Amino acid sequence: MKFSHYELYDLLNRLGPLWLANADLSEASLRGANLRRFILTGANLSKANLNNADLSETDLSDANLSECNLTEANLNKSILVKADLGGANLGGADLSEANLGSAKLSHASIIETNLRETNLRGAKLIRVNLSGANLHGANLGGADLSEARLMDANLEDARCVKANLSGASLADGNLLKADLSRASLTGANLSKGRLKSADLSEANLSNATLNEADLSEANLGKADLRGASFFSANLCGANLADANLSSETNFSKARYNASTIWPQGFDPQAADATLVQ
Repeated sequence: MKFSHYELYDLLNRLGPLWLANADLSEASLRGANLRRFILTGANLSKANLNNADLSETDLSDANLSECNLTEANLNKSILVKADLGGANLGGADLSEANLGSAKLSHASIIETNLRETNLRGAKLIRVNLSGANLHGANLGGADLSEARLMDANLEDARCVKANLSGASLADGNLLKADLSRASLTGANLSKGRLKSADLSEANLSNATLNEADLSEANLGKADLRGASFFSANLCGANLADANLSSETNFSKARYNASTIWPQGFDPQAADATLVQ
């Protein structure tokens, strides 16, 4: 059922929260609307204008929010499990502690969005723009972030186990203590990234760029580093035990110290790396 402008106005002026499961609200103008704790499971909100709307603690499971305007919207603690947010604009929205498990966000714009402690496990974020987003402590386990833009994003303490970040741009990103174990980072750009104490064990970093990155005390044990570039990176205290290297792996000008653990038989000085005290 699609609501007329009058019916929509009437609904939004009733005492909430309301049950609007499977409702057709496509292209509706809901700018600044109070939808807090509404039940909108399976609802069609495609191309709706929800700029600055309050959707905190709202259940949007399986909802269609494709190409929706959610700029500056409040989605704190909302439930968006399996929701379709493809092509949606979430710039400046608050999605902290929201549950986006298995949600589809391909081609969405999530610039400078608050995703702190958000569950994005298994979410589809292919080619998504997450530049400047706050993903501190977020769960991205198994998520597909291939070719996503995460420049200047905050992924400190984020859980990215088995995530697909191939071709992603994480330049200048904050990945302090992030868990990227067994993640795919093939061809990813991590230049100048802050990866101190990050877990990259068994990750695939083949052909990745980590130039000038801070990898001090990071765990790269058993990682695939074939063709990766660590030019001028900080590897002091890093663990590269059993990492898979190739003749094209670049350690030129990379800094290491006595605590750095290299693969057995590898000569860092012959690779033009610099020993520091």
